[in-house]
Amino acid sequence: MAYWANGLPAGAALALTAALFHVFNHSVFKSLLFFGSGAVLTATGERDMEHLGGLIHRMPKTAFAFLVGCAAISALPPLNGFVSEWLTFQAIVLNPDLPQWGLKIAIPADGALLALSAALAAACFVKAFGVCFLGRPRSTQAASAREVDYFSLAPMFILAAICLLAGVLPGVVVDSLEPVTTSILGGRMPTQLGDRWLSLVPMSAGRSSYNGLLVFLFITASTLIVVFLVHRFASNAIRRSAAWDCGFPDPRPETQYTAESFAQPIRRVFGSVVFRTREVVDMPLPGDMRPARITRFARDVAWDGLYIPVAAAVGAMADWMNVLQFLTIRQYLAFVFIALVALLTALALWQ
Repeated sequence: MAYWANGLPAGAALALTAALFHVFNHSVFKSLLFFGSGAVLTATGERDMEHLGGLIHRMPKTAFAFLVGCAAISALPPLNGFVSEWLTFQAIVLNPDLPQWGLKIAIPADGALLALSAALAAACFVKAFGVCFLGRPRSTQAASAREVDYFSLAPMFILAAICLLAGVLPGVVVDSLEPVTTSILGGRMPTQLGDRWLSLVPMSAGRSSYNGLLVFLFITASTLIVVFLVHRFASNAIRRSAAWDCGFPDPRPETQYTAESFAQPIRRVFGSVVFRTREVVDMPLPGDMRPARITRFARDVAWDGLYIPVAAAVGAMADWMNVLQFLTIRQYLAFVFIALVALLTALALWQ
């Protein structure tokens, strides 16, 4: 809207296309992640990730599809989440063309928030995949899990393939969005499929471009070369050793990272400002045999300041309106008569 209001239709078309592309991407990789969560729930019966772990050995197909969804939502190339965020950053780069200083400051700030959200998403899904699928099983349900059936795997792999194809060939999606941008703005981004290298060119090739196919081929070739070199030049001798235990020789699952411990550094960075977090540490003195205890107090400012007042207002209005359920027939008729007179009076005054 900022670009359109300032007579920059190309920037407006780019920004709108990036937004619509991002909405499409979320519909794909979030559906994939929900399917993966449902598969884990079906296989283990557990909703708490603290009771999972080690599922990559028991559910390898689900783990692979879920990993694709995690990489896509974390905006990692060559998947689709990266393309829409890259297009959004390209729209932000046009910011110097805007005459208003407020927009010159606000739009780069939006770009910084977008980068921060991508980083937090990556941290979130590293935690989700690592705690659920890596490490050792934290419960008997996770230890006895089995791969789900092919009817459950098929939609996950279809969505994973869409995440890859939309990232490798983003021009197909961009050109498919052309009717929407044309109907809203009367303009569109340049046609993408006309480029012989299948590059994504938001404005002009001299300004910026992205080729998801080349990135995909580079990543694939690099991986295959590394695997070949390792297998070709590594020793053929079999050497057995104890697995690296991160300094915790105790084999119990309780000694490994949990979701809470993984997220604690991030909570420490944002907790004091966003959630008003306080930590109280009760450390016994030497000789005192009682256990140490740490208590954390957190407050969700958005929940307390926005949702609770709205919910309280809705509840109070519902309680007040609940009286209408217990009126007599005469009171109902009187209410209808009063409402009819009020509506006729309002209509007469309006005319």
